[in-house]
Amino acid sequence: MRLSFIFQAAKSGRQLLVNCESQATGHRIMRIRERTKDKLEFLHIDPWINQEVLYKETRKIKTLEKQNNREIHISRLT
Repeated sequence: MRLSFIFQAAKSGRQLLVNCESQATGHRIMRIRERTKDKLEFLHIDPWINQEVLYKETRKIKTLEKQNNREIHISRLT
């Protein structure tokens, strides 16, 4: 039982690369979000009309493994 909890915790640490689309023009950008969080909705400047518009997540592109910060620092030292 304890091992299954550890494996589930490791699974929930994943991140997703998602495609977000402008609700005004259809311009698309990619963002990273946690797998366990809700779908993204945010305000961002649309380069096609130079105005701040609402972007909504449309689809998942890829699952990313979250890197441990400690591993990154050790790799920079060597």
